[in-house]
Amino acid sequence: MKLFFESKQLVINSKEKSILFNRNSAGSVEYAILDNLYEPVDGFQLYKDNVLKYSIDIDSMDRVHLVALMKSGELNYSILENGNWSNAIIAKFDLHSKIYSDIILLTEENNINIIYGYANLINSKLWTIQHVIGKNQNWDQYSIAKFISDKNMASYIVDRDSLGNIQLIYSSMEGFTSQVYHTFYNIYANKWNPIPNKLSSSNIKKVLPYIFLDTKDNIHSLWLEDSNNNYILKYSRFSSAGENKFTWNQVKVPYIASCTNHPIIYEEKGILKIIYTKPGSIGYIYSPDYGHTWHEGEDFKTDFSNINLIKISNCTFNSNSKINHVYCSIGKKLNFIFFDSFNSNDTESLKSKDEKDKSIMEEDTSEKTEIMIKELLKNQETINTLILKTIESQQKVEKDIEYILELLMNKKSSLFDKIFK
Repeated sequence: MKLFFESKQLVINSKEKSILFNRNSAGSVEYAILDNLYEPVDGFQLYKDNVLKYSIDIDSMDRVHLVALMKSGELNYSILENGNWSNAIIAKFDLHSKIYSDIILLTEENNINIIYGYANLINSKLWTIQHVIGKNQNWDQYSIAKFISDKNMASYIVDRDSLGNIQLIYSSMEGFTSQVYHTFYNIYANKWNPIPNKLSSSNIKKVLPYIFLDTKDNIHSLWLEDSNNNYILKYSRFSSAGENKFTWNQVKVPYIASCTNHPIIYEEKGILKIIYTKPGSIGYIYSPDYGHTWHEGEDFKTDFSNINLIKISNCTFNSNSKINHVYCSIGKKLNFIFFDSFNSNDTESLKSKDEKDKSIMEEDTSEKTEIMIKELLKNQETINTLILKTIESQQKVEKDIEYILELLMNKKSSLFDKIFK
């Protein structure tokens, strides 16, 4: 299984201006300003080297927030506002006795949420996920979960609902297999759910869990089940409304096997898409009803040498679109795979099928209208001819009536005499 790590992260502000960040192999964090076609315009460097991990988010005021864990153990916190960076060291991590997993940054108004995982080098399979909240220069810390991982890297991911509650999914070893769990942070109670929900049940190893909340606050979870190195896509849904609300239900999806990387899910114009990768190809399945039913979409061959999985932080989407990650190829510009909204500024060939169908219908309607007008004109000529003939006949009749009246006037006296005499 080939993994694409999130070395690249894309920020899109409320004015649809984009910045692409990247951590290269030397540990430098660089970023580029992109134009409306997602081509780089200007390039900059924030950290020259020594960055182990970093995470980015953007707040409602278009300020870009960045945390970076350095090889020295320092956790740097930076804010980009009005073209200028401010920097501060907010923590010191112990890299001599601990290893650290991904760091996730979430911002909301004046609150800062930093979620990270760590394990002691003595027992690197026992992991702890921590949550640190910064409010008005005060910091609170919570322990989210402890679990067993068979790797030197914990696997977990988060998302938020419309109220700001944090939803988290992770996988934990149980005996010789692993299961998928879900937990959440309630912003009103200021606490994490103490009893995580187990979403999976089979005795098959689960890897690469993923969580996504759609614009209706339904929670969707994905993972891969490893059956003799054949990674099969699995899906579960937590409904926010309806008959099965507030319960997790595994939903049948089209059979997708031989997956090679992280499956992701997003919502575009009310349609959910699950993106998966297979050897030499990438494809998707889609749901028009927020995860109740799923259908097969496209699947095309591609060269993965230039494919990246990019984390998205944005303020631009409307009430029926949301995206946290996207697969794209990177050349002179970013080319997003199966997400048309980011390609809307490109060319006419990138129109959605609905737009093309609408254009065809308009052309077809225009042709039909032209034909109808020609028929109407032809009928109008026929009608005009009939009217002229009718007028001629009417004139002849009027002449005959005048002649008869003249005769009657001349015979009037003798006729009246005969009647009233």
